[in-house]
Amino acid sequence: MNDNNEKNARKENLDMESPQEEESGDLDTAEISRKTFLGDFPTEYHAFLEIIGSGEARKQFELAEEDVVIGRILDCEIQLSIDNISRRHALISFRNEEYQIEDLGSTNGTYVNGIKVEKCVLRNHDQIEIGGVKIIFNDEKV
Repeated sequence: MNDNNEKNARKENLDMESPQEEESGDLDTAEISRKTFLGDFPTEYHAFLEIIGSGEARKQFELAEEDVVIGRILDCEIQLSIDNISRRHALISFRNEEYQIEDLGSTNGTYVNGIKVEKCVLRNHDQIEIGGVKIIFNDEKV
């Protein structure tokens, strides 16, 4: 008898912890930020782009939380003077504690690890290709 009472008590606790369905039968969900989920967990980012295929010597560009536009014109934070690169080719941004790359409607496209992308989250050592220029994304979290 004691075992049955314990099983029923555990089942009641599990039922109380499970999400309640609304009248429509759908579950209510909400996006939770990493900070809310983990609390104040100190994380320091050191991210940079290594430009290796521009016909010039290798260059490194340090990334911060500000948006970075890659393109051919002087207004771009990273300027690559190559004909196959659009004037404003791609945008790298820092959102939800991740770096993302977004194609800005370029003529020749933006590729990450050989796959053409419109928008993509970047991971450590991803290879970006823009107009024939190879760029390595490096992201170190401390």
